[in-house]
Amino acid sequence: MTGALQRPPEEARGTIRRIEPANVQAVARLMASIKPEWWDTEGAAAQLQDVALLARLVGWYLEEDGVPRGWILCAEFDGYSCLSIENLGYDDQGRFSVDCRLDPLLRLAEQHARTKGYRCLRYVVGSAGFSCHGRPIADYSEALRTLHAHGRSDYDAMTAFGFTPSGFLPHCYAENYHGILLTKPLL
Repeated sequence: MTGALQRPPEEARGTIRRIEPANVQAVARLMASIKPEWWDTEGAAAQLQDVALLARLVGWYLEEDGVPRGWILCAEFDGYSCLSIENLGYDDQGRFSVDCRLDPLLRLAEQHARTKGYRCLRYVVGSAGFSCHGRPIADYSEALRTLHAHGRSDYDAMTAFGFTPSGFLPHCYAENYHGILLTKPLL
């Protein structure tokens, strides 16, 4: 495995547990409390348990002193031989963070993907803070070749873990607010 997330002042510590019906509400409360613009508790709980998707969901969370502190939710796409990270985050003293404290969960997801025989991991980030944000993309290969981030520590963390930009989901969040597909080959 290449790279690790950059280390913040304090390392994550605790026990990793699988997300299951018995603990979904605790993880959903975490998600809603540190990223309320994305989830309320009910919406987070529904996403963590949605069996109607075309993929199977699998996830884990990091627990410290009996309380969830970080999570990763993935979708298994057998047809694409891919494990997709749908969302992840860490509670950095009440603030949403993607940094090296998620490294144990990312490693576990990668190990899971390898065990399933998947060929890649994927993750999508929004284009805010990237060179392509706020404008239409006329030439995708050129935009990908010249892509650079402006202060996106989550992007830096994922590229340090071995992800590379590999494509776009144009206008997926709003007009000229694109998704940037990051992939990590597992072969």
